[in-house]
Amino acid sequence: MSKFKFLFEPRSIAVVGVSDDANRPGSQVVRALVKNGYAGKIYPVNPKYEAFDGHKCFPSVLDIEEPVDLVVIGVPAQGAVAVLETCVKKQVKFAVILSGGFRESGMEGIALEQRMLEIAKAGGIRVLGPNCLGFANIHNGVYAAFGSITREPKLKKGGVSLVTQSGGFGYSIALGCAAAGIGFRHVLATGNESDIDTVQLIDALLDDDETKVIVAYLEGTRDGRALLEVGRRALAVGKPILLWKAGITQQGAKAAASHTASMTGSYDFYKALFAQSGIIEIREIHQAVDYLKALEGEKLPPGTGVAVLGVSGGSAIVFADAGEPDGVMLCELTEQTQSRLSTVISSIGAVHNPVDLTAGYFSAANREKLDTVLRTVLDDPNVDAVCVNLATTGKAGCHAAAEVMAKVTATTCKPILVFSSAPRELVGEAFEVFEAARIPVFPSPSRAAHAVAMLAKYGAAKRQQVLRAKPFDAQLPATSLTDADLTSLSETDAKRILAQAGIPVSHDVIVQSHEEAGVFETMRAPLVVKVVSPDIAHKTEVGGVKVGIRTRQELETAIASVLESAKQKAPTARISGALVTEMIQGGFELIAGVVNDPVFGPVVVVGAGGIYAELLGDTACRIAPFDAETGLEMINGLKCQRILAGARGGKPLDVESAGQALAALSKFAWENRDRVAEVDINPLFVLPEGVVAADAVIIPVAPAAAIV
Repeated sequence: MSKFKFLFEPRSIAVVGVSDDANRPGSQVVRALVKNGYAGKIYPVNPKYEAFDGHKCFPSVLDIEEPVDLVVIGVPAQGAVAVLETCVKKQVKFAVILSGGFRESGMEGIALEQRMLEIAKAGGIRVLGPNCLGFANIHNGVYAAFGSITREPKLKKGGVSLVTQSGGFGYSIALGCAAAGIGFRHVLATGNESDIDTVQLIDALLDDDETKVIVAYLEGTRDGRALLEVGRRALAVGKPILLWKAGITQQGAKAAASHTASMTGSYDFYKALFAQSGIIEIREIHQAVDYLKALEGEKLPPGTGVAVLGVSGGSAIVFADAGEPDGVMLCELTEQTQSRLSTVISSIGAVHNPVDLTAGYFSAANREKLDTVLRTVLDDPNVDAVCVNLATTGKAGCHAAAEVMAKVTATTCKPILVFSSAPRELVGEAFEVFEAARIPVFPSPSRAAHAVAMLAKYGAAKRQQVLRAKPFDAQLPATSLTDADLTSLSETDAKRILAQAGIPVSHDVIVQSHEEAGVFETMRAPLVVKVVSPDIAHKTEVGGVKVGIRTRQELETAIASVLESAKQKAPTARISGALVTEMIQGGFELIAGVVNDPVFGPVVVVGAGGIYAELLGDTACRIAPFDAETGLEMINGLKCQRILAGARGGKPLDVESAGQALAALSKFAWENRDRVAEVDINPLFVLPEGVVAADAVIIPVAPAAAIV
């Protein structure tokens, strides 16, 4: 964390904007620093005062004789820009601008923020904010903040760092976690992010030894690809990122824009990012609490099989109902496991999964039996995690069970989770045992199920990252377009380019008139005839398509018809002939394409085609480039996957080749990201053997919109 060391751990802090008004941001900062035991030097700044709260007050930052690592600015926007200019002269390296009135306030604010940023960059100052609550380093007592972050209750020290674009709501997340006993390392509110942004801070926190898990509240990012890479790095170093992406609906996105003027991208692209990076999405404060508690144990299940045991059958049913949609299943216990369990569980109980221990089982008298049950279940090769449903078990039973589980969990790498609805004031001693052993306790079985699913998904992401070190297959052909390639991109040109990129295309021949119908003898009927023109996007609307051609005479008539119709209905279009292509028969139609997003760059999208395109709304997307396995994951995530797999006795189709085609498309899109705005392959036929792109469009990037 060297590049932000003196932001997070400043040796001296100047605070501009102190006054006798205790509610002023600057005043709150100084008092928070003192109250929380900040050990560095504090320099209040205000020309109206000689002293502030026992500290010498300076007229200007320039009047401070000693070096200053960090300046916290809490004066109105116009004044903040002037203060920043003095910081440049003082050679300060970091500034936190608490002031509002910048780009979130309108056109004048936009210009003011741009001026502020220009000053900072020219002077080598990194800026957090403006329009933010500031930050707190809980371990070191650095409270360069005002508002809720500085008020009671005080956060306890811990290994969680929080980065939030909304200071107020982000601190609500922190308080919710704190109420559950979770401690913090850093709490950072980023505001407008004119300079330092959430992604940069997360990246820095990955190098902080005291940060174990990162929670982020994000309304938008300028660079989705940077977030993707930070997520992958976090996965590699073993620091989970829990991310709350706000603004995922039209109303939410509008509110985000007015709140911090953030640019929000498509939520589908963020979901792709989560799938490709191992970043864990959260949608509720209690979800952040649950996931942090589950991650404290630092144990990831090797799979999705869970054994549930307890004295409440209903709890097991609720767990199963909640877990199955997330991919968590109650696994089958082996005969050996069930046989061994039958020696320590009454015959009126159940030794299959869920395991019914019967009422009163959790007791001091049954310690050894419970120990045997837990170890037996954990030894089962089908079991990847265990959930113990204590439900309403009382004080003595909970405490006995907690002591046994604490002993057993120390000997296994598989996670143990607990559901207990008993109030903490009644079973608090048991909860203390669980916390010491880092066994998470949840107030409902469904929340326990979601936590297990998160652990399993995160564990799978870590294993996949080890296996898939490269983003795409290096053996795929490289296809870099030139300016000449982009001057005229007809369907024929697009398919030729995609074929060069490794995507199989249909057998086509271009003819200039009906007199060339002799090509019929070299092709396999039925055939399709389409007008070739870079200026006609929707050929059917101008009568430019004929299908089902089975004879040479029909072909001759079709060629003449599409050419004449296109000339009449699109008289200004450039027409370079007619495309004769073999109809693809059998298989299943997909639509595949590329969108070059301003935040994420090229993103590959695939979905059900043909009659299913509008009926199902069935799509998946991933950020390019990626490998064939990722392409296959996209296919298998579609609703139409059952059809592709051979539903109702149908022949299974070649989804592996479809995955390879998507990977090739992703590599092509990435290599030509500064030239290609969109690609549309419709349809992409998935056949029993192989795939074929039957039609394609490539839209180049307009020169003024080129991505650098």
